[in-house]
Amino acid sequence: MKYSKTLGSVALSTLLLLGIAGCSDNDTTVVETPVVEAPVELSSDLAAIAELEAAEAAAIAASLVGVTEADKIPFGDGSFSAFERVAVFPTVKDADGNLDHAATYAKVAELANTFAKHVANIDEPTSDPATFKGANWILGGTELPPTNNLGDADVKHHMLGIPTKLPIDPNVPMSPANTKKVKVVEVCNSKYAAKALGVINIGGDAGAKLANGIYHTTALPCEVTIYNDEDAIYVDMLNPETIFTLFFTEVFDADEMNIPEFKADMMALPTQVKNEIFAMIYNAFDASGETYTKTSIKMGTIYSAMSKVKATTDTANDGKEPYRHYSYTSDGTKEFTSSDAKAIAATLISVMTSDEEGTVGSQETALKSILPSEMAGVHPAWRSGRLEPLKVPGGSWIVEACSPTYAKEALTTGEYHTPALPCEIAVFVNPDDNKTIDVSILNPEFMFGALFSDGMAKMTADEIAGFNTIIDHINGDLKQIVDYAMENNVTAGTFDGTNMKITPVIY
Repeated sequence: MKYSKTLGSVALSTLLLLGIAGCSDNDTTVVETPVVEAPVELSSDLAAIAELEAAEAAAIAASLVGVTEADKIPFGDGSFSAFERVAVFPTVKDADGNLDHAATYAKVAELANTFAKHVANIDEPTSDPATFKGANWILGGTELPPTNNLGDADVKHHMLGIPTKLPIDPNVPMSPANTKKVKVVEVCNSKYAAKALGVINIGGDAGAKLANGIYHTTALPCEVTIYNDEDAIYVDMLNPETIFTLFFTEVFDADEMNIPEFKADMMALPTQVKNEIFAMIYNAFDASGETYTKTSIKMGTIYSAMSKVKATTDTANDGKEPYRHYSYTSDGTKEFTSSDAKAIAATLISVMTSDEEGTVGSQETALKSILPSEMAGVHPAWRSGRLEPLKVPGGSWIVEACSPTYAKEALTTGEYHTPALPCEIAVFVNPDDNKTIDVSILNPEFMFGALFSDGMAKMTADEIAGFNTIIDHINGDLKQIVDYAMENNVTAGTFDGTNMKITPVIY
């Protein structure tokens, strides 16, 4: 159904005021016959923006109720959301002015390619040093300096497609070929990642390194998503203000915050990263001559109080730990390097399967038989989102685990939640014992509680129970996949799968 909306009275008044010239002190008063303005009908994309902005304003106002001055978010504009809508594009119309579903979906892919190529090819700090203060941003998985010549085919395998339960064209029967996917472009900045992971100081020479930084690896990288609905094409992102707060809550009470330089840099870092990604997105689409609307709309749960932020990981009061960490000890003689960690991460990908293999999404029978999902009669079809592990500073390697079955369920809460996917697993050498490999898994229980709470708030008790079962299955599946790989497929150090849960960060 084609969507149209008549502009509401408040928005209409605003538009009319913008069209009236200002009055000077010597203006005379002239009585004129009132003019009755006809309702202004917006295009579907602009109507969607107006609706979203109204919802955002109401949500921010609600989030500020009862918040004291001392408890307010100390950076940005005083509130942040898990996700942010950065840009809105019009849909593609056919000759009769109706929505062309196939062409609009193709435009989504085109826009994703445009952004990915820009990230891969442009050295932003060189082209715009006033805005970009860190290292050059790279396209996740490329690890290449800007070359100015990567094309669509070069960036294709460095983007993810997260499936939904929605069709590309609702007028055609649902099928694998008619399943809408959200495009995910991941971007990385080595300088900001190095700060986050404790590789370099926060606050310069007078500052300090983030304690246990490597155990935050699965909070990276930064995701930008592009998808469409009946009204518009949207560009969203996982808000860096979320990453550097919800996933780093212990830092705000750390001793390092008593160092002025550390504190100042830590408080500035989330918004600086956010602003750079915004600018990079706009630079990409402006350079390609696209017609779109620049926005900054908070989506999902809004945080306006530091107490609410810290409560997400307050494990003594129903908060959840963002990560689950496990140590795997070898034969006691093998000393591991980052190269070994990479090889183990690659083994996880092979065990999980990837698009490079002919049986993607179908694990070995022995592994499937011990997956909690399969035992419950659910086929998760786990696979790796990438052909190779993703490298981040500090010697960590990230595996992005995807289950189309569970991704589709998660996105029934709204496709703007896509940047919270996929499930990330990090492999690295224990920083205090190089005879031990540590594996970190982003905790789905935390993710759904902190990042999907707005969607879950609209669910019935039975629906919430169903999601909790999904969360349990995801946790169990990922741990079994790692254990199985370590016991049966990793030869370096002759692991037997024996491991222990560790708590390097206390919440």
